Amino acid sequence: MPGNPRAKSDEGPREIRGRDKELVSSGTHELDSSVNWDKDSQRRFWNAWDTKYLETVSEETLRRGTEVLGILSSLKLERPRILEIGCGNGWLAERLLSFGPVTGIDIADAAIEEARRRVPSGEFQSGDILEMELPHKSFDVVVTLETLSHVRSQPQFIEVIADLLSERGHLILTTQNRSIYVRNSRVAPPTEGQLRRWVTMRELRTLLGVQFECQRSYTVEPGGNRGLLRVVNSRKVTSFLSRVFSRARGPSEGTARPRANAGGAGSKTPPGK
Repeated sequence: MPGNPRAKSDEGPREIRGRDKELVSSGTHELDSSVNWDKDSQRRFWNAWDTKYLETVSEETLRRGTEVLGILSSLKLERPRILEIGCGNGWLAERLLSFGPVTGIDIADAAIEEARRRVPSGEFQSGDILEMELPHKSFDVVVTLETLSHVRSQPQFIEVIADLLSERGHLILTTQNRSIYVRNSRVAPPTEGQLRRWVTMRELRTLLGVQFECQRSYTVEPGGNRGLLRVVNSRKVTSFLSRVFSRARGPSEGTARPRANAGGAGSKTPPGK
């Protein structure tokens, strides 16, 4: 576990090269970030994104939240201390409160202000989770939706989470499935302030495997429309399959606990994330 995360420069955008490649992107796809954006640029991007997409929570986002709440309920924990990383405006934190006390963290300060107004009984902080100093082993559950692909160091992100979890704590994580999203023509290349590096299911398991034992991982909703997925996700095919199967298994979800338990997930998000 790291002691103090390496400080990040706020000098503006720079091309990623050498060792910095691992911080954001090990790939060369046009949908990966090629600039290691400074924290202020990231904050501006996410403030704008949250305002646009979280003012009215979409059906896909609600579905993802419902999956997480279902997993949390199945754990049957007694008033767990919950940390949500990438909480946005608090739409999910508001629902998590029914299980136990909630702390929410997000790099978007405007979103955090909205979360404080929306969920006065929660505790919310604005900042980069890789740089924040939170009490060691102070949470029983960490929830993080679609955040892994937007941090500058994914291995460090997982290490920080493991350090914050109690001995038998649980991680509930969702993230975009790279194999699906690079085949989605609706997703635009990253824009100013947007760090993006999606992972495949195999990469996710590798990342988690150092600190966690995965209890469950599955796909929520395949959203690609290129190559084979153009056929798999066509309206005619999915309409037929929906009549054949009572429930389609569907980008990746799961739970996990610190080398004692972990989980991952992915799902459809608004174009551009």
